[in-house]
Amino acid sequence: MAVSQSAIARPAPAPEPDHRTLRLNIFNMVWPVTIESVLHMAVGFVNTAMVGRLGATAIVAVGLSGRVSMIVWSIFSAIGTGATVLVARYYGANDISLARKTARQSLLAALVAIVLITGLAWLGAPQVLRIFRAPEETLNLGVTYLRLLVWAFPMISLVTVTGAILRGCGNTRTPMIIALTINIINMVGNWLLIFGRLGFPALGVRGSAIATITAHVVGAAFALFFLFSPLSRLAVPLVRKFDLDWPFVRRIIGIGLPTAMESLFWQAATVILLGLVNSFGTNASAAHQLGLQAEGLSYMPAAGFSIAAMALVGQSLGARNARLAEHYVREITRWAVILTVITASILFFFPNLVMGILTTDREVIELGAKYLMLMALAQLPQQVAGVLNGTLRGAGDTRTPMLIAGGGIWVIRLPLAFFFARWVGMGITGVWLAMTLDLFIRFGIVLWRYRLGHWKNIQLD
Repeated sequence: MAVSQSAIARPAPAPEPDHRTLRLNIFNMVWPVTIESVLHMAVGFVNTAMVGRLGATAIVAVGLSGRVSMIVWSIFSAIGTGATVLVARYYGANDISLARKTARQSLLAALVAIVLITGLAWLGAPQVLRIFRAPEETLNLGVTYLRLLVWAFPMISLVTVTGAILRGCGNTRTPMIIALTINIINMVGNWLLIFGRLGFPALGVRGSAIATITAHVVGAAFALFFLFSPLSRLAVPLVRKFDLDWPFVRRIIGIGLPTAMESLFWQAATVILLGLVNSFGTNASAAHQLGLQAEGLSYMPAAGFSIAAMALVGQSLGARNARLAEHYVREITRWAVILTVITASILFFFPNLVMGILTTDREVIELGAKYLMLMALAQLPQQVAGVLNGTLRGAGDTRTPMLIAGGGIWVIRLPLAFFFARWVGMGITGVWLAMTLDLFIRFGIVLWRYRLGHWKNIQLD
């Protein structure tokens, strides 16, 4: 998306910071975003871990409904990414009026979209879960859970978009605090309502959904209060009339669309992959769902480095200092590798212990341990590729990560999964082997693209 020079002045070349300052800049940005990412992933982890005590059927029902939530999040990532970019540009140009307008239009666009999505998800819950080829014994429970969970979607969208707005103006700590609040309420609510503690009714899977809704209602209220209050760097006024400006909304969505499409390509293909996984039975499906949760927590700490690469590379190239951008990439990659070696080692050497946190079903633990060991091997290329993709996005090349991700899952992962699982007869292990190979191949492609160096010369007029 082109940005006019009248709106944003071209900065003078930035002075080169020393190594200590460079590292400090990275960690000041990384740690709040990293903790926030872990906390958002932890909501699903806690839900799955607590519901896991109810058996494999409950695990699959909650896991598939969580997959629907990820699809919904993908839609709002277009609004969130666009909001972050525009708020950051206007805030950096000291144009607070346009930054506030971006915040208002982003929230309105999210509200319009979520009304449609919530209604469709509630009405189509049985059809959606059948797309995943959910086992019959999980279908009714999954529909019950999903029809409750959809009422959290409006709150999740508000938390997502508000957090994106705050990060755009440099505030990464408030979204982290909001995510922490959501986690505490969700964890306590799960404990009270799933098992019926302290006089509360034992609602099982329904209790988990109610806890998630309650947590996100509080989180959304906190997020909006902060955004509209004088404590915010924007202090968006509530008294201002909120009218949809469709050209402005289209601009917000247009900026974030490649990132959203990347996620939607991923989610659409995952529907097919989950159908294949579910065809191997409830235990295989449960092991896959729990493996995704455990793996997600292992790579979330490194996800903040991708976001840091995107922001710091963008700032460096905006300051016409490509050498500084390369220094940031090297330093970020170094720390991402150190952290990933630690988390991948836990998955590889203690897979049964990790799976045992999520469920007591011995068959699911043994099967899921195989998944974690394979994914541990791919953690390093996956995380370094994340940093390099963040570099390309920060430079303005958002289409390359989208094409690599879409090509990887549709051209490599899905065909290999069916080949290994069905033709070779490896079953669920063949699916996991295909996922591992896909991550290695995509790493090679993005490394090649990064080393070409074209990203250093991209101009945003």
